[in-house]
Amino acid sequence: MLLTIYDKAGTKRADVAVNDSSTQSKEVQGDNVLSLSFSYYDFLPLDVNDYTDYLGERYWLTERYTPKQVNEGEWDYDLKLYGVESLIKRFLVLETTDGDTNPVFTLTATPREHAALVVKAINDGMGHTTDWKVGTVEGTELITIDYEGMYCDEALKAIAEKAGGKVEWWVEGQTVNVCRCEHGEEITLGYGKGLTSLEKDTSNTA
Repeated sequence: MLLTIYDKAGTKRADVAVNDSSTQSKEVQGDNVLSLSFSYYDFLPLDVNDYTDYLGERYWLTERYTPKQVNEGEWDYDLKLYGVESLIKRFLVLETTDGDTNPVFTLTATPREHAALVVKAINDGMGHTTDWKVGTVEGTELITIDYEGMYCDEALKAIAEKAGGKVEWWVEGQTVNVCRCEHGEEITLGYGKGLTSLEKDTSNTA
């Protein structure tokens, strides 16, 4: 399978043919990791926030990567790129209504209003964009959450728990949902197609 790697500004670095050991591993309310293995016949500099798109999702490199040189004209690459589910572990939820940024506060609001606060933190953390949106959020009762230095993934989990039932947080494209995530069957891509497996952890939905 051929994937395109871009730098953080969106300029194409290279098209790479990933091999059959490359995988996507995605867990509901957990990490989303794209592991890529490929050989490239040039030294390809890869830096933090370089990214690729796969099956409608974007995956970023979180550290500078140096490939292994096999010989004078060949380098081996084994990369781990992370979806937004993993990146948001670095973003604090902040209270900004008074113009200040405060990571310690308490909010009583509907689950959707809480989710909107988290999505704002994601947009700010991703470079002050407006790309990320609130999707389906279950629950209409007011819930209270103490945000005491809470990161976005922790906040979404707290919202899901307070909303009750079998509610989970999950991301589809650039939309953040807090509702039951219905899973399909495990997908295995054919031999020779590059990415060979899609693993989903469904333990939280039993």
